[in-house]
Amino acid sequence: MRTNRMTERIQFVSYESDVINGVPIDGVKVDHGTVWAEVPKITIREATDPQTKLGTRKDTPTFLVRYLAAVNVQPEWRIIWRGVEYEITGMDPDYERRDLTTITARKRGGTNGS
Repeated sequence: MRTNRMTERIQFVSYESDVINGVPIDGVKVDHGTVWAEVPKITIREATDPQTKLGTRKDTPTFLVRYLAAVNVQPEWRIIWRGVEYEITGMDPDYERRDLTTITARKRGGTNGS
């Protein structure tokens, strides 16, 4: 593991229900902390929807974080990186070496959970 390549700060968040002043509210943002990550490449792919024949670009970065930092990360959490929110699409911990966890993500529409 080369920690000197972990130069990007990412934040883990989730959205939960809460009761404020007796009123139930959905979508309350919960911060689960930040970690240093390596972002080796940002894959931007062109994808064509077979039904509409329209092409769309998909922003799907890969984040490499320290294994111990990623143990408690839940798949339903989201990542905020450089002000953009990403949905976690896959987690691949290295059980053999126990040094890195690879997290793949997909860009969401905005930073407010939309």
